[in-house]
Amino acid sequence: MKGSRTKRWLALVLSVMMVLSVTPVFADGQVKGSGENKKVITYLPCWGSKQWKVEDIQGDKLTHVYLSFARINNNFEISDTEVRIHTEGGDYPMPDIISSEMIIAETWDKVAKLQKKYPHLKFIIAVGGWEAEGFSDMVANAANREVFVDSVVDYVKKHNLDGVDLDWEFPVNGAWGVIKSRPEDKENFTELIKLLRKKLGTNKEISFCANVSTWFFDAVELDKLVPIVNSVNLMTYDMRGAWEESAFHSAGLYRNPEEPQDWGLSVSETVDRYLEHVPADKLIVGVPTYGKEYRNIEPGPNGDGLFQPFIKDEDGNMTTDKFTWRGSSIPYEYLNKYYIDKNGFTRYWDDVAKAPYLYDGQTFISYDDKDSIRAKSEYIKEKDLGGIMYWEYVNDINGELLSVMSEVLR
Repeated sequence: MKGSRTKRWLALVLSVMMVLSVTPVFADGQVKGSGENKKVITYLPCWGSKQWKVEDIQGDKLTHVYLSFARINNNFEISDTEVRIHTEGGDYPMPDIISSEMIIAETWDKVAKLQKKYPHLKFIIAVGGWEAEGFSDMVANAANREVFVDSVVDYVKKHNLDGVDLDWEFPVNGAWGVIKSRPEDKENFTELIKLLRKKLGTNKEISFCANVSTWFFDAVELDKLVPIVNSVNLMTYDMRGAWEESAFHSAGLYRNPEEPQDWGLSVSETVDRYLEHVPADKLIVGVPTYGKEYRNIEPGPNGDGLFQPFIKDEDGNMTTDKFTWRGSSIPYEYLNKYYIDKNGFTRYWDDVAKAPYLYDGQTFISYDDKDSIRAKSEYIKEKDLGGIMYWEYVNDINGELLSVMSEVLR
């Protein structure tokens, strides 16, 4: 999800307004969704390389701030400073490779000031993140789960938070060996959520991130999870990327039938699949505040690179050159400043997918802008979904995209 990195196998992987301070629970035990109040959620990176000030946060346009990321330590506790170490199995026998993406101490003074400035805002601790270790071991037995949940209860109380978001992106699946997983993750995840609800009570929010790929439906027990969580947050971004053989929209609202592959990878198709299992008011649509870069793309008959293959070298190999940016993701702030109709890049619009893209004759960039964010926000209203979330705040530090979300949904 967040802080994502491009790898070829990712193609397979895809393979609120203010809510009441006390979350109602229906007579049948189901936690209420957002109802008519649409959530506008941002993930706020709280690690050292992502700089933001209290005055940068436009809290009047948000309903929720997800503080990113806490991790799981070797004692199975939530932690700002330690991570679960991956010491065996898979292709990555090393410490958590993104341990730098953890909450730094100065975050909490800033959060306290924001809580005072915006008393309506919900501050949620996000646990996990891309390739974060520890979930499978932590949920593996009742004792470990209780250690973790007790630590979350203490953590939430200490920082005066409003709940927890679980960003475990690959239960059962394990991202094909990148993080530890086991088949029992499916049932164990349910037991974790049940215990969290029991010990946090009904006045705290619980949510989890959901993969867009169909394998995720077999990795979790949605029918048991949905009644006891406040929202299911769809990671409807990074659906396509430079691991493909052609340039695609990475987060298109609709699928353009001209795409050479039909994998059902669009926001609307993902939402439709989840609506078979999740009430509309508990579904949150994720949007990116960054662009996905494809280098060395053929122009094609329209000269815009859309759906065109990578240029091949003399040996017939694709020249992807996909690591110019970290994970090939360019922050929206940089797109605005250096790319959109600048430095040889032309901005195009796919009116079928409701998606913008850039091309300079060689490099193709898929991204979201004000027009596509407006289309997605209107779609959320039309479908009466729970709201919108985006990764991440600092990429859109001036709030250009946030302003559109807030205007339409709040």
